[in-house]
Amino acid sequence: MSIAKKMTDLETFLAYSVALEEEAADRHDELADMMEVHNNPGVAATFRKLAHYSRLHAREIREHSQGRELPVIAPWDFGWDGMEGPETGDIGDVNYLMSRTRALKIAMGNEQRAHDFYFGISKDSPEAAVRTLAAEFAAEEKEHLELLEKWLEKEPGTDDEFVYDPDPPHMPE
Repeated sequence: MSIAKKMTDLETFLAYSVALEEEAADRHDELADMMEVHNNPGVAATFRKLAHYSRLHAREIREHSQGRELPVIAPWDFGWDGMEGPETGDIGDVNYLMSRTRALKIAMGNEQRAHDFYFGISKDSPEAAVRTLAAEFAAEEKEHLELLEKWLEKEPGTDDEFVYDPDPPHMPE
């Protein structure tokens, strides 16, 4: 069963939405911590800012939830397409030498997946109230993506898909 078909009531949709944003914020903080450990403060600051924005969005969703009792959903019961929510970046995409440009591109992918998640629900949920709020959230994610695109345009530098590491980690056999 698709996630959209599970969204038969507003409370379930809001519970999923809060989890999506909180996971994203936690992952951004985790990535910021990694960058700080590896003395990459510019990228760490970028991830901290992204975590802050995710928490603001989670707070906004909680405001939509006022007066409602949201279901408690076990992490393994969410049924995301992958192991984590759509707005949670893959930790394997991160390199400790990465640039802010690369960090922003990862964030843009996260926002695009979040938009697609909400957009799909706005089209496929059997509940009209869920479809309406999902369309609003999809539009917000699209705005976030557009803001990141503008932020990226201001970044100096080039695409750094390959980063030369003069002292790569040693993996004993």
